[in-house]
Amino acid sequence: MNVDESEDSMSGGQTSEHALTVAERLNQPETQEMLHRLLDRAESLDKMLEMASEVPNLVAIATDVFDSFARQAAAEGIDLQQRAADLLSIVKQVTEPRNMQALKVLADHLPQIQQAAEMADELPNLVAIATDVIDEWAKNLKKDGVDLEQSLKNGLHAALYLGGQIQRDELDRLGYLLRSDVLSEFSVETVGLAGSALSSCRQGSCEHPVPERMGLLGLLSASRDPSTQRALAFAVQFSKCFGTLLEQRHPGSSPTTTPSNS
Repeated sequence: MNVDESEDSMSGGQTSEHALTVAERLNQPETQEMLHRLLDRAESLDKMLEMASEVPNLVAIATDVFDSFARQAAAEGIDLQQRAADLLSIVKQVTEPRNMQALKVLADHLPQIQQAAEMADELPNLVAIATDVIDEWAKNLKKDGVDLEQSLKNGLHAALYLGGQIQRDELDRLGYLLRSDVLSEFSVETVGLAGSALSSCRQGSCEHPVPERMGLLGLLSASRDPSTQRALAFAVQFSKCFGTLLEQRHPGSSPTTTPSNS
């Protein structure tokens, strides 16, 4: 056997060994499972290949659309290159660390912002409702003889005038007076009756050319009048109530009196 026959014999042995290895691999279960999967997906792979073949046409269509859009923008005076540069500048600013932190905080408050936006949408309706209520209120006040606009002006003028005249300690005392019973229904009624009585007394006595005089006998005679007796009883009851309050507010400050045996 020469050298060439020996090499051919060795090459044929390697090919047979290689072919045997491929056949063994094809007969392996995992290889057959993989081939089954490839066959199952052959249809999808074929569609992908068809789509890949259409990519150049799609790119050409997209290029034509973009060129048309660019020409239309240029006709309207829009510089797309400048717009793109501005957009990139904005993206650069937004992605800075401090701005990203602010955006995170803003994102955490998005639900509250949504509620505020919804309330803002309802604001015109609320304003319209409030306007209708105020109009109805103004009509009712006008029926009662109250000019709302003039009343507001007078009230504002009075508030500003009192604010400029009164001091803080005086305002505190006025608040203490208002919190007392001086403005209760009965107190106001009593003060009103006293005012009416003072006015009647002024008209019945002080307007005479010569003021009337009254002595002790006159007092005793007047004490027999039922109205005078009622007023005296009121004065005595007032003195008793006032003394009780003084004792409650300032205990031990009233002088010690010895009740008379009479």
